Amino acid sequence: MKRLLLPLLALVLGGCATVSYSDKGGKTMVDVANTGWYLFNLIPLASGNPEAPNEADFRLFRQTTTLENNIRLLDYAATERGATGVKDVSTYTSDECVFILLLKRHIIHTSAELVMSDHTRKASK
Repeated sequence: MKRLLLPLLALVLGGCATVSYSDKGGKTMVDVANTGWYLFNLIPLASGNPEAPNEADFRLFRQTTTLENNIRLLDYAATERGATGVKDVSTYTSDECVFILLLKRHIIHTSAELVMSDHTRKASK
């Protein structure tokens, strides 16, 4: 039981970097998010690993919740989908305090439309 508790606790409290897509209305949209947990709003405890999006991977005691890393995740998404670029990029952050000031969860969200060439668009249909 203890062997399962530690990995489960790490997944719940650890950060994660995610990339999700939506292919509706003839457009390909991408949303990336990176989550980090901070002690006293200053000390990074765990943040998502931008080099391993959509995996249960995180970085201990490192701050990876940055705009720079979200842009890297957008580049990853464009490459994965064969896009030629991105447009209409939008970023916002959200914060949640847990245990008053003790723990804080910081999330940076970035969304954009992937610009697809006609060749890539036809190949995906």
